[in-house]
Amino acid sequence: MSTPSIKQLRQSGWKIRVMHKRHYDTIDKIDGRYPIISNFGGQTIIEITSPEGLDATGIAVCSLEENFNRKVGNSIALGRALQNLHKINN
Repeated sequence: MSTPSIKQLRQSGWKIRVMHKRHYDTIDKIDGRYPIISNFGGQTIIEITSPEGLDATGIAVCSLEENFNRKVGNSIALGRALQNLHKINN
């Protein structure tokens, strides 16, 4: 069985909260240092609430050696949140 998408769950009455955390680098410019978002590393956290009111969280962590990808992070974190919800339910 495939994992439903965030959109499918929302349309079925689920509440889904998605948060992405990124790492920052700094670059030197003539008049100072400026923060920029790094392409590498990061974290995706998904909190789900079922229509029955059960809550669960899933986290996906991207290594500092990997490019951050929102789609991949969403997929992993959502799968883990649904697994955690299944564990809570049983």
